[in-house]
Amino acid sequence: MIAMAIRTPVFDHQRAIYTNRTLRFGQVDAVGFDFDHTLAVYNCPALDDLAEKLVADRLVEHEGVPREWLEQVPDAGFARKGLILDIDEGVLLKTDRYGHVLRAFRGRSKLTVGQKRDLYGDRDIIPHVTDDDRFIQVDHAFSRPEILLWSALVDHTESGERRKLWQRIRKHTDTIHRDGSLKQVITATPEKYILPDPRTEALLVHLKATGKKVFLLTNSEWEYTAAMMNTVLGRDEDSGEDWLELFDLVVVEARKPGYFQPSQSKDAIIGVDEKILIGGKLAEIEKHIGCSGNEVLYVGDHIYADLISSKKNVYWRTMLVVPELEEELTVQSGMPGIVSQLREVDERRTGTEREVMHWKAVEACLLSIEDVIDSDRKGLKKLRYECAIARKQATDTLKDFIRQRESLRSKLSTATNAHWGSLFRAGSELTHYGRQLEDYACTYTSRATNLLFYPPGHYFRSPMDYLPHELESM
Repeated sequence: MIAMAIRTPVFDHQRAIYTNRTLRFGQVDAVGFDFDHTLAVYNCPALDDLAEKLVADRLVEHEGVPREWLEQVPDAGFARKGLILDIDEGVLLKTDRYGHVLRAFRGRSKLTVGQKRDLYGDRDIIPHVTDDDRFIQVDHAFSRPEILLWSALVDHTESGERRKLWQRIRKHTDTIHRDGSLKQVITATPEKYILPDPRTEALLVHLKATGKKVFLLTNSEWEYTAAMMNTVLGRDEDSGEDWLELFDLVVVEARKPGYFQPSQSKDAIIGVDEKILIGGKLAEIEKHIGCSGNEVLYVGDHIYADLISSKKNVYWRTMLVVPELEEELTVQSGMPGIVSQLREVDERRTGTEREVMHWKAVEACLLSIEDVIDSDRKGLKKLRYECAIARKQATDTLKDFIRQRESLRSKLSTATNAHWGSLFRAGSELTHYGRQLEDYACTYTSRATNLLFYPPGHYFRSPMDYLPHELESM
């Protein structure tokens, strides 16, 4: 209660939960959580460095990649979620919601407007994760080391070899996860790779105390989950498996997003405890918790595996955890008023642009008048002159607004991420990632534990949507 009073989202926007689709939390009977990057908050720099080193060693040992090539890895901020990788051209892209390419890098070199146009056409439009798997969305935090290694190596390959290079990096990344070499290092010193959030256990206790079922649904193995959970909760390592009391059900090795497919028919295996299921299918979890559909809220960080499949196939309500949101809100709070300034300048630019078009139309009309009597010619000349002056003044004002807008955009974008700008926005449009967040996340927040600051019956109300003509009349 004290935490809720002190860290209320009304005053601390980093703790807020943002709503795309209205959600009555009081009608939610069960809350499920993913594990990695949701309940388990990783020390990402340490984790990424470890994964990058393990994969790099395998590329040198098994693929004959010269070690010196791997010394040209970009800084960690270069790789982030929401980007799209063109594995045939070796280009990393940021697109808006319609697929227009806004920024592009091959290796560490930024492509010019002309180079982008040559690759993707005059309209700069690419398919969304289609075209024979040519375009791959970077949609998970675990993908960052792959992107950094790719960016270091792509300049050393010819165009016909780039797809094969990506497949090699993917193969060895999968291997370090599958053979346990990555998790073996992490579980040996979990405190090095986990940032315990003291509110995690409080949240789970709070949800159960308010009568909601609580379950864990993760792709991680039982051994790894059990080894890490006490550190995640901030407990001593010798606490054993008492943390199981915080959950009504634990499902491991779920193989999401396939877990949410109606065609999934393989039954789960009972684990070391009757409330532990290994693998299985959706019907089993809904039977165990006694809830289904919109009675369930699922909280995860992977926009595809956790949200899109659960939203489309089983109609669970969804909450997306986006740690980058906290970073962007911190940047914006350090630049007070910049977002409102940008919105105001953009609105005034739009209005002035219409004014310019108006004067151009009037001017064209006046210039089209030819047959006039001499007594009217002087008046017509004066009107043309006055119209030209008005058009020039409006044009100069428009240019000034455009300069202001670009300056504000550049300032905000560079402060957010020097290479890619905002994760969510691309100029006046949402990014491809931002569109997916809008379409599939009922709610979103920076940490799963922000749910602790809301009462069990809270009404998450989405903002009202407006059509352009409605905004015009405001």
